[in-house]
Amino acid sequence: MDVDFDPGRFRVVFMGTPPISVPFLEALVQSKFDVTGVVSRPDRPAGRGFHIAPSPVSLFSRDHHIPLLTPLSLKNPDDWKEIRNWSPDVIVVVAYGKILPKGLLELPRFGCVNVHASLLPKLRGASPIQWAILKGFQTTGLTLMKMDEGMDTGPILAKLPVPVDARETTPTLTRKMMEAGPPFLVKQLSEYLSGNLLPSPQEGRESVAPLIRKEDGKIDFTLSAVEVDRHVRAMTPWPGAFCDSPAGVVKILSGSVCESGLPENGTPGRVWKDSKHRMLVSCGEGFYCVNEILKPGKRVMSSEEFLRGHRTFPGAILNSPGNHLPKNI
Repeated sequence: MDVDFDPGRFRVVFMGTPPISVPFLEALVQSKFDVTGVVSRPDRPAGRGFHIAPSPVSLFSRDHHIPLLTPLSLKNPDDWKEIRNWSPDVIVVVAYGKILPKGLLELPRFGCVNVHASLLPKLRGASPIQWAILKGFQTTGLTLMKMDEGMDTGPILAKLPVPVDARETTPTLTRKMMEAGPPFLVKQLSEYLSGNLLPSPQEGRESVAPLIRKEDGKIDFTLSAVEVDRHVRAMTPWPGAFCDSPAGVVKILSGSVCESGLPENGTPGRVWKDSKHRMLVSCGEGFYCVNEILKPGKRVMSSEEFLRGHRTFPGAILNSPGNHLPKNI
């Protein structure tokens, strides 16, 4: 980067919504970029009381007195005329949550750049962090790309590898992204605006990370124990890894692949109790050992404590058609 680079010369509009976006916006502000405006999703109901609440990015913008826009749509030019009035040199997008129209993509002289939480072209889409865990990646990362009209298909400016630990969960991997990402963005954006960084086409085998939905939390015990373990870690904390049981729906909060003291493999979903009184579940291959379990409206319990209160549970089959799965999960 040019030692004479002055970030204050560049008018930046930031677009983002969830907590992961906030450190990136904060880094731009602290690095003295001229953040002329922020765009976030509209205020939405949140919490058990469903009170209307602003997004984390909106809160940061208001606290720092940065002009804020929360449009319901971006489809028509009138929806983003305020962005045009801000005259951005570049638009920086981090988990905004909406597709940008062609006119908006072409508005800034340096275009729109996006920080995506994978090493593109792997895991294009809305939920790359969860899918990196689900797929068993040992390394994922962050990509700074220049946006086009496709879904994460634009040319690459820079990449930053991030290791995926063996016991990684969505919150721990997200936290890594939030720590490593902001300095990466500031450095590489500065290089790009200085003219030292040119976009290059995406290369390699592409894959997709579709949006995780509430129903995706249901555990499929016909998968291997390794895959079930990934599922639990990826679905933590939302939507949660849940299954149907004779005691109603239960959420499995943590566990691991069982390595020793195994009974004979049984029907996928069958519950066992081992010599340490822990809950084991037969999988398509191997056994999953449950550490923590939760029934709606109850406190979190260890599997040993849960089995003491549900003595008929061993031998039951989770997700059996005979079980009743409540709609409210």
